[in-house]
Formats: sequence, C-alpha cells, structure tokens
Amino acid sequence: MDFSDKTLTCRECKKPFIWTGGEQHFFKEKGLTNIPARCPACRSARKAKLGIADRASTEVVCAECGQVTTVPFVPRNGNPVYCSSCFEAARMKAEAGAA
Repeated sequence: MDFSDKTLTCRECKKPFIWTGGEQHFFKEKGLTNIPARCPACRSARKAKLGIADRASTEVVCAECGQVTTVPFVPRNGNPVYCSSCFEAARMKAEAGAA
C-alpha cells in the first residue's frame, strides 16, 4: 500500500501539520487506527503536562533531501540519517531490489 503525506489541522493550536507517509505506515504496522489530532509540538506539550516521558530526539539534516528533521536516536558511526519520507523511499527501494 502506498502512503502519501497528508496535511492535517491540529486540534490544539489549529495550525496545519504534515502526517508523513512514513508515519502512516508506522501507524498501520502498529495497528493504530486513529489519525493524529495534534501536531508534534502540541503532542509533546500535552505529554509533558501529563507527565509522560517523551522519547529523546536529535535534530539532524536528512542525508537525501537536506530537510531538517528529528530522529529518536543519536546518530553514530557516520551513517547517513534520513527524514521519514526519504527513509521510507529508501526502504521501499531496498525491498524492491531484494525481490
């Protein structure tokens, strides 16, 4: 199934945000059926208010498209790091090559 980026509106701040194809794929893999109602910033603020620990994240520049993004790990060993869209495209390309 092909997932394309979708623009959603945050329930809290009413600003638009992008729900990437990679995030949609992750939701499907985990069996999550509800689409996000809050943008990442409002989600983090809500978790902090509720005392829910947020994953550590590191701001990086995507090795493919140059977009600034955050990843839930600290990059090591000089390996390339991708935004979710480019990561998904690279994963699909690798799967197609392995088939």
